[in-house]
Amino acid sequence: MTVSTAPTIDYSTEAYRKAYALINGVVIMGENHADHHFRLLADAIPADREELLALAAMEARHAREFVGCGRNLRVQADIPLARKLFQPLHDSLTSALEQGDLVRPLVIQCLIIECFAIAAYHCYLPVADPYAKGITTWVIDDEHLHLNYGEQWLQRNFSSYREEIAEACRRELPTTLTILQELWSDLEAIGIAPEALVAEFNCLLNDSLGAIGFQPKEVMAISTSAVARALAHL
Repeated sequence: MTVSTAPTIDYSTEAYRKAYALINGVVIMGENHADHHFRLLADAIPADREELLALAAMEARHAREFVGCGRNLRVQADIPLARKLFQPLHDSLTSALEQGDLVRPLVIQCLIIECFAIAAYHCYLPVADPYAKGITTWVIDDEHLHLNYGEQWLQRNFSSYREEIAEACRRELPTTLTILQELWSDLEAIGIAPEALVAEFNCLLNDSLGAIGFQPKEVMAISTSAVARALAHL
């Protein structure tokens, strides 16, 4: 029987450190935005305020811990570029909330971003340095809680917002996958196969859409086809 082993990675090379600076920046910025987004949602959904503030606090802790991961490798996170990459999603979420739209922000943060984060962290675990591996493991558990909140809210309101949920996915998925396009070579440089990340992201999102209430054919039309179209331009 062949036993698979994790790849051997030299975390001290210049190529690794340069790529990790960008990836670490994107992770930190994503967690900081998530903290902000959940606080905005707490104001918009008063009935769930305490739960949403608790989710926000988790995201803030994640950001601090991932700052520590960069510090452990003596790498300075590339925050300016990460902020630029996330800005379109952040702007879309905040503008929707300003218009009284809850569906698009929940789809962006609790479905798309959380599925993307879980997929990325899963793919990172086998190649993470020992310090980051322990942190990433428990962060994944937290992210599933955030994903579950969005699934449950959207499931409860599915009959009222079916088309709005679908449209939000179709609109925001290409924006999200643009971030992946910018990170493709950097992911490869730190040992992550971008194709595997995309496959896991798509699987997680499909499962979430099914849990909310969409039928398999609808899921294919909403998620898988949108991911395929976006990847065609990568």
